[in-house]
Amino acid sequence: MGLLALTRQAGRALLLVALFLATLELCTRVEAWWRWDAPFWGPYSSEILRTTDAIGTRNRPGARFEKWAINSAGFRGPELRVEKAPGVVRVGIAGASEMFGLYESPDKDVAAQLREQLSTAPGRFEVVNLAAAGITPPRMRELYERWAGRFGFDFVVVYPTPAFYLDVDPPSRATETGRAAAARESLTLRLPDKLWRALRELLPAGFQGWLKRAQIERVRRAHAPDWVWTQAPPDRVALFESDLALLVESIERSGARVILATHANRFTSPPRSGDDAIMLGWIRFYPRASAQCLLDMERQANDAVRRLGRERGLAVVDVEQLTGKDPGYYADFAHFTDAGASRVAAALGAEVRSLAPLRDAP
Repeated sequence: MGLLALTRQAGRALLLVALFLATLELCTRVEAWWRWDAPFWGPYSSEILRTTDAIGTRNRPGARFEKWAINSAGFRGPELRVEKAPGVVRVGIAGASEMFGLYESPDKDVAAQLREQLSTAPGRFEVVNLAAAGITPPRMRELYERWAGRFGFDFVVVYPTPAFYLDVDPPSRATETGRAAAARESLTLRLPDKLWRALRELLPAGFQGWLKRAQIERVRRAHAPDWVWTQAPPDRVALFESDLALLVESIERSGARVILATHANRFTSPPRSGDDAIMLGWIRFYPRASAQCLLDMERQANDAVRRLGRERGLAVVDVEQLTGKDPGYYADFAHFTDAGASRVAAALGAEVRSLAPLRDAP
């Protein structure tokens, strides 16, 4: 067979592969349009849910991706006016992805289930999901002072994520400003993300664990052995407590009453053998932290939450105790299933109902 014939065969093969991939890309876009009413053109991934603007890093107003919808105020959930109706008790839920909602079914995140549970008193309670994925206490304070505080909340539930303080660099207190991030080009492919998500569901747990361990070790090899923490660093614990106190003070200055919540995770101490791969998935985000360090940070941070509650006379909902270590309540290391979110929402609802009469009293 001559060189020309081989070149033609290779060209036809490449064309067939390109047509096959283009068809899959087209099917991916049609599925998203059919299932989620997604735009056929333009950027469409979880990245479009966030932006950095004059207010700071927050949810992008009006953004939509799959089951997540952001209203025009930049909060997940139904539209709301800045001015609340007379007699309405407005409740905000502040936190990161655990409260924003990640693995739950549509309308089964904590805020949505709390909204449903409080609907037994029609028109009296209004629940607003103030959470945003990856938001730290300093960024929560920034968002509240620059924007969310003007919505006249009566109660704000604060569910802080201690593990953020085990990142290589601690959360910054410096204010963030900037122009809204530009959308990616409309021809950005959606197929690779779709294939990767499908692949993660098909890969054996043992192989996924091996991949995570290799990724963690690759990062750690670039540092000295003592770079990895075996216990929560005291300065990071102190920073968590200090940042949380500043957030509470900011919310209270607006006239809202704060309800603190401890942070829950699925791991016993020591972790169950079947949870090894899930623990590796957690460590992958915080390569400086060992498993013992992550659990120690959770314990000390939750003690700090309870201590701050006692010192400032705040209600504390002990989510860690409520959900315990039941795997049925967790979809991964710390994000809730529908059942876990329901349990948390029920406890928060009971606390709000018990405090609301005090708030309404003259």
